[in-house]
Amino acid sequence: MKEGFIETRNYTKIFESFTRLEALPITAPKIGLGYGNFGLGKTFSLERIAAKKNAILLRAEPTWSKKKLLEKLCTELGLDITGGGGRMYDRIVEDLRREKRIIIIDEIDILIENDKNTLTELLRAIHDETTSIFYFIGMEGALGIFKRKRHYFSRIVELVEFKAIGVDDVKKFCEKCDVNIEDDLVGYFAERYPNLRQILVLLVRLEKECLINDITSVSLATFNEMGVEHARK
Repeated sequence: MKEGFIETRNYTKIFESFTRLEALPITAPKIGLGYGNFGLGKTFSLERIAAKKNAILLRAEPTWSKKKLLEKLCTELGLDITGGGGRMYDRIVEDLRREKRIIIIDEIDILIENDKNTLTELLRAIHDETTSIFYFIGMEGALGIFKRKRHYFSRIVELVEFKAIGVDDVKKFCEKCDVNIEDDLVGYFAERYPNLRQILVLLVRLEKECLINDITSVSLATFNEMGVEHARK
């Protein structure tokens, strides 16, 4: 497989959402929420956006406490982590007021499902005091959970649902493969596996078989004959 980022429809939607948040007035709420099933490119999209926007990207962990979260933010902002939670909080607020940075929290479900609401409230407080952009990314159920937190949901001005991968996205992904993936096989992948993670596994298996058998182009018929698809509906 060739290296390189693929700008899928989901990536375009989430990038445009960040751009709209950046265009809001200074005093407006600036919280966004992206949600969707696994394997739809959420993490790859976030990493790309973080690099382009100089954003802070944190992946939530089940063991986070308030202090640990503040330490993570301080470290990413290049701030001192000594002096306890209160001092770290003040440093973060002061720094974000001075230099606006985008804060992205991936796997937000971990914080809101594991009785960690105090952590999401901490993030909300930092947002309110600094008017910095905060963007949360989670699985399908994240939207419903935030809707039940009405005071929080009122601050979410951007909602992006990551949808199943389309044929154009699959074709771009298949073009990274070291063998030619013919159109009928691209269509099959798009219909059966609307999930880039699953397609990647299949393409890796396919490349190995093609290398062994000196095959340079794969149609749906050839793919079926090769037996690299371990499970069928």
